[in-house]
Amino acid sequence: MPRKPAKRNDEAPLDGLRTVLKTQAVTLSPGINQISNPPPADQHLEYYFIPMQFMTQYQAYNRPGKPLKNLKLINYDKPAISLSFFYKHKYSIERQVIYGDVLQHIKNYRDDLLNRSLMEQLSVGQLKELRETDELLRRVRQEPDAYQACFSNYHHKYYYWYCTYRYFDDLASMKTTTSSEHLLKHTERVGHQVHERLNIIFIDPEYINESVPHDHKLIDRELKNYPIHLRQGITTLYLREL
Repeated sequence: MPRKPAKRNDEAPLDGLRTVLKTQAVTLSPGINQISNPPPADQHLEYYFIPMQFMTQYQAYNRPGKPLKNLKLINYDKPAISLSFFYKHKYSIERQVIYGDVLQHIKNYRDDLLNRSLMEQLSVGQLKELRETDELLRRVRQEPDAYQACFSNYHHKYYYWYCTYRYFDDLASMKTTTSSEHLLKHTERVGHQVHERLNIIFIDPEYINESVPHDHKLIDRELKNYPIHLRQGITTLYLREL
């Protein structure tokens, strides 16, 4: 069974944060900075690139295991030296379900249809669906083992932008690691208010401007300092004069 994401309840004061963020944020561009495929302008996606020297100001919003509902620190304590973005269908499937949850889901679905029938004239198809859902609820109550169930948001087509960032594990040895996170987006239901959510991506302003080789390229760079190569079996001895 996939791990459920931590439930987001508490909210951050976005209006106040935006005032601060807009004084700190920098613009990154492919070809100038180490960034590729940045998301196009989208009214539902709000994110800021913030230099690492401001990172401690956001410590109170860094809550592993208890994230905020409307704010995501993409890479707190791991300032990016390079960034790339991609669009992906994000979904989960839960196969080990609780009988009570299944029953409640069917009941809520039936009740929604029933309440709608009190407010408006249902179509022939909706009336049929109401009868079928009523029958389904009755049978699941009487025969809990009659159906196999799972929960999933697959067909809801939740697509998100993901940010892949590279950061230093150890600056002294220039050892790097790469991680990915999905970005929060504004959400809106028909007839309801827009729920605003924003993302903060921390960057290393020095290294975001220059290419940092991956580990194997660092080895290449180091071995170039040894002009004498003596290969013996599967090992080569590299020498240089002092």
